[in-house]
Amino acid sequence: MDMVDRERHARAAEASDGGGARRLAGGVDVATLEQELDTFLDSLALRTGRLAESGRVLDGDEDRAPRFMDYARTRNLTSECMAFLIVIERRIEGLPDSRRAPYYDRLTEILVALWGTLLDGSLTFLRAIANEEHLPLGSREVFLREIKTLHDAHATLSEERFEGRIPGDLMSKQRQAERILNEIIDRAPRLLDLG
Repeated sequence: MDMVDRERHARAAEASDGGGARRLAGGVDVATLEQELDTFLDSLALRTGRLAESGRVLDGDEDRAPRFMDYARTRNLTSECMAFLIVIERRIEGLPDSRRAPYYDRLTEILVALWGTLLDGSLTFLRAIANEEHLPLGSREVFLREIKTLHDAHATLSEERFEGRIPGDLMSKQRQAERILNEIIDRAPRLLDLG
């Protein structure tokens, strides 16, 4: 059943409901889906917090430089968050139109934190490799991935739905990322030859 059919079916179920529990396509009632969404959003917020903590490890300190293992753990957690985000967005789309707004609002708040964390991690990584005289094996692939993350963060946070919701420090980081991205694009042939 495609999305249009599912929405039609959901509206028909809503209209014929007569005051009982609202049911969506597949027999799931709206209250159950909303409870599931609350749980999923709480979980995504928690994972985003873990990602922020994991990203701080990338800063390193005087006693210990960040290791590739730290970076890999952070990227794995990022992938989990992004995959979970897709599941949540689809669940929200499954709600009747009149019930979606609070969930989209909450998701947008979490997305600001998530993309802010990803932006921090990318900027930290780019600063770290900028200071290295010799880049470790595999740096080129990681570098390309971080360029994509910077691009995606900039594109996402520039969307209209985020207007007025981005804190000042994150706006500053976004502008910094935009400058770095523009510089990378201008110097791409030389920077991408990391061999």
